Amino acid sequence: MTSPGCTRLTFAALLDYASGDLSPDEGMALEDHLFSCGACGTRAAAAEALVRAIGAAVRTSQVGGFVTDAVLNRLAREGLRVRSYTLAPGAVVPCAVWDDDDLMVLRLRADVGEATEVTLTRRVAGGAAVQVTGPVSRETPGEILFMDPAAWIRELPVVRVDLELSAHVGETPRPVGRYTLVHAGALRR
Repeated sequence: MTSPGCTRLTFAALLDYASGDLSPDEGMALEDHLFSCGACGTRAAAAEALVRAIGAAVRTSQVGGFVTDAVLNRLAREGLRVRSYTLAPGAVVPCAVWDDDDLMVLRLRADVGEATEVTLTRRVAGGAAVQVTGPVSRETPGEILFMDPAAWIRELPVVRVDLELSAHVGETPRPVGRYTLVHAGALRR
């Protein structure tokens, strides 16, 4: 039995397992460890519950935030329609959501170095800043994924959305990218 504070398996690996995104060999190796480690088994159950809860919350337009490709893949397999935009620092990108989209995902290119957390600051039409802080996933180096329910995006008028991503190393945040979305509204097919 592994010690109660076992950290052998990363949370990202447990999310991949819960999402069914591991190869058969990787899945078997992870399961071997789960059967012998109570701490990781508990964390795996939490990851599975999180993956299930995210899908339900997204469908009701209640959740947005930082996410991994593993979670997005699971949501897509469950039938959610994902619209994604890739933004490099300094980019000005036109965007919109279609009436049948469930999620809008921003793939923010950035060098976060050894940061353990990032903060995304968003201003819609120059309004009040809204900040969201979350952990850095090492699953997609050089890219931070952020999702919003498409239902919320559809409520926006034609508008400019300014984004700033900051990386936290210790207590000190440093800006790593500024991005602009030019939202064209909701589109119908």
